[in-house]
Amino acid sequence: MKQMTALIKVSDTTLKRYENFGLLPEVRKTAGGQRRYQEIHRQAFLTIRKLLQGFEIATAYELMRLAKAGEFSQSYWLIAQAQKQLVADEEILQQNRTFILSLPQEHLKQQRLRIGELAKLAQVETSAIRYWEERGLIISQREGNGYRYYEEKEIKKTLIITSLRKTIYAIEEIKKLLANKEPETIQKLKHHFLETKAKIDEKLAKQLEGIAAFMSYCAMLKGS
Repeated sequence: MKQMTALIKVSDTTLKRYENFGLLPEVRKTAGGQRRYQEIHRQAFLTIRKLLQGFEIATAYELMRLAKAGEFSQSYWLIAQAQKQLVADEEILQQNRTFILSLPQEHLKQQRLRIGELAKLAQVETSAIRYWEERGLIISQREGNGYRYYEEKEIKKTLIITSLRKTIYAIEEIKKLLANKEPETIQKLKHHFLETKAKIDEKLAKQLEGIAAFMSYCAMLKGS
């Protein structure tokens, strides 16, 4: 075990956890209870580490369990699903970028909306509009009868918030963006989209590295 931990640079606790979670081929033990790892185990450990860099923990672990059980086709489909989700994330990012960055230059047809109308336009619940207002992201005006209404600027803010929620932006981060003057906001949004795109690209590269390691591991299992 000491040799293996030094080789793949993780703790013995981590190695034991992988084994206890059923992610590895059976590990032979000596009469004294010492583990004796083989090349297949080294590849398994390296594969787990690679998969965890590009996939969710649950997905990485399930891939290892499927490979151990010889369910190779099922594991390949699981990879395909994860890749499909990544493609969808990238498409949503590009759609949101095009939509949001065009907003400042465009005048909306609806320049004054009540809360129900705004919720319908943004495709959210009215409770979400109220929550964002409570958090100071948007501001409403009051009519003589007490009903809330929102001017064009606040409508645009609401549409931006709705889109940014889909690109892993926390409420406080969105609030910081919307607090800036419009040109500064647009620059920050552009920077946000570039950063998010870079993260998606990096995740794709990590996934491909993990897939390569996983395929080598599966080939070893099939030949054993």
